[in-house]
Amino acid sequence: MFEAGRASGAAVGLIIGLILALILLKFSNTNRKFKTEYDERQREVRGTAYMYGFYATVIYEAAMLLFSFTEIELPVENYILHFGAIAIGCTVLCVYSIWKGAYWGLNNDHRRYKAVIAVCIVLNMLPLIGLLRGESLMENGKIGLPMLNIMVLIMLAAAGVTYLIRQAVDRKEAEEE
Repeated sequence: MFEAGRASGAAVGLIIGLILALILLKFSNTNRKFKTEYDERQREVRGTAYMYGFYATVIYEAAMLLFSFTEIELPVENYILHFGAIAIGCTVLCVYSIWKGAYWGLNNDHRRYKAVIAVCIVLNMLPLIGLLRGESLMENGKIGLPMLNIMVLIMLAAAGVTYLIRQAVDRKEAEEE
């Protein structure tokens, strides 16, 4: 489990991250509003994406519940397991929205959002430098804190790959027309 110093650092980091996210959202929209605007079709697709993300989260949590009932202990810290539900739900939501053309809002500046995403990638890679220096992914005999950054990078990679594939499909369809 977290020691007091690491827990405090994680809490402060989370709060700073949320504040930065709000500022970056405002900066990344062309009209400087926090809220992204979507057309009617996009709102419908996003509703379906949220539903799929919810079901993915429920299925994941049901599996974790089964592990709990069977008393099978996974070599992973509990907070990592809980973040797994968030990561899976958000990844399903994001990938579905990208694939169905409902990821970008009407007031999003794509270049700015891509820059923000690039910054997120770099910020999530920084804590992993320790792993390259030989530090362990393990904490108290279980997979620990660096795994959160790895999970975020996997989420971003899934979104990025989906976006690139979607762009290629759209270009090919445009060429065929």
